[in-house]
Amino acid sequence: MTQTHPWGAWRSAIARSCRNAGGAALLVLGVAAPGSALATLNLPGMNLNAYCAWQYGSGAFSTLTQQNAFGWSCYKNGQYLSMDLTQACLTQHPNSNIYQAAYQTFSDPYSWYCQRRGTYTSQPGAQHTLYIWKGQKVTLHTPDVTTCTVSQIKLVVDGLDNGYTFYQDMTGRTPSSGRSYQGTDSLAILPSGVATGCGSASDPACGDLGSHGIEFKFDLFQLNICTDAAAGKHNQVGFYELGRNFWFYGPQLASNNGNYGHAMVTGYAVLNRFLAMEYYGLPVSSSHTTLYTNVKNLMTAYQADVACGTVGATSTPISPGSTRCFKHDWANTLLVRQGIGGFDTTDLFASFVLKLKSVHNWSFIFQLWRKVEQLGSVTSPYSSADNFVLAASRAANVNLSDVFQYTWRWPVSSSIRITLQNELGNPVSGTPYL
Repeated sequence: MTQTHPWGAWRSAIARSCRNAGGAALLVLGVAAPGSALATLNLPGMNLNAYCAWQYGSGAFSTLTQQNAFGWSCYKNGQYLSMDLTQACLTQHPNSNIYQAAYQTFSDPYSWYCQRRGTYTSQPGAQHTLYIWKGQKVTLHTPDVTTCTVSQIKLVVDGLDNGYTFYQDMTGRTPSSGRSYQGTDSLAILPSGVATGCGSASDPACGDLGSHGIEFKFDLFQLNICTDAAAGKHNQVGFYELGRNFWFYGPQLASNNGNYGHAMVTGYAVLNRFLAMEYYGLPVSSSHTTLYTNVKNLMTAYQADVACGTVGATSTPISPGSTRCFKHDWANTLLVRQGIGGFDTTDLFASFVLKLKSVHNWSFIFQLWRKVEQLGSVTSPYSSADNFVLAASRAANVNLSDVFQYTWRWPVSSSIRITLQNELGNPVSGTPYL
């Protein structure tokens, strides 16, 4: 076999369709690694018999003479003839950003695939030459083929394909095209030292709001995403940034208050990165599990009480006549971007929704944002809160006005209470939501 490029040693599962020297076509085709919830990475393969016939004419076919990646030859009229598998890739996948042939394991002759590489235009408009790993819903672009192995990249792409599907099913929508690759969401790892297009050069990742396109700094990819993947785990950052791509609810929820808008817009991504990973049962690190548990437990911290009159606390007694008052409410947390216990209000908002999900299950999650989308635009954070109470009640199919107003101390207008009373009957008890 003629070797025209120094191919890296990579590992993948492959599909085998071959016979002996007198047999039919042999197809070396990259497919996705086992262990993911949904195997979707598309590694273009090559038909070796077709290549031999194309190169040497009718009657030529492929044959394996050694059990390793370089054991393939063409055979015709009693002669073993060399192969150029990069040429096979280029001729069999025209106009597909094919760069070269590569194998994944030297000892596995069936581990060849066709490697893609192409030009990526970043958020600031710079052009970078990156390797291309296409899934069904997302495409990962990487600056090299050594930081992550193919099996690790498969895990990353397969997981984020699932994440994209989760957001798509949950919202009933797809982001606008933005930075896409063949109809998929482009997720680009930028070369070392290159900043993302976000406002701060230190931002580790940056997802476009409401449209395709996510960029990651190389350090994040190298130290976190690949490290987790090497342990068979999924890193949460990409799932969070997909929440930016799938944010469509600014008019209904963000309002004209930057502090409150932060809790809604970023809280949506914080919330749904957890849910997307949980829904597909993706393996995660222990630190991710701990973080998820702590965010859920913010609802317990939110119910803390202090002596009435304590500076910064509410004036709402925990029970009629009590000298103890709740420490937190909507107005001194979400409205003013004041988190709890070292967590941001984005985490607190996520905790509210996770409590609703714990009572009303996944059906609530797959209805909530569709109900939000049906509501009108607002400017005031108080109107935004009304919108969310209305959407959450409709998604749960129960009147949650007492839960929000009395159990959670959100503002709920009289008009929303009347609307929910007419639609869904009497308010339900707040006890299950504590």
